[in-house]
Amino acid sequence: MEANEIMDRIRSARDHALEQEREERQNIADADTADKQGAASVRLATRQAVREPSTTSSGRAPIPRRTAEPTRRHLRTSGGPR
Repeated sequence: MEANEIMDRIRSARDHALEQEREERQNIADADTADKQGAASVRLATRQAVREPSTTSSGRAPIPRRTAEPTRRHLRTSGGPR
């Protein structure tokens, strides 16, 4: 796969994601109940979180964990073994 093709696919995916966000914003505006508005807001926030990587205080993207094992902190706060 050529670099241009990769960039075209990235742009296409980004454009699709932005269009989906616009639709969710419209769903929020058109919602006739608080529940529907809340659901659309959650979907919009989720889409934005997936599209925009979070950064650390150094401005770099965090290194993803390689394992799904709970951390010690998680075990302490979840009432698990210490």
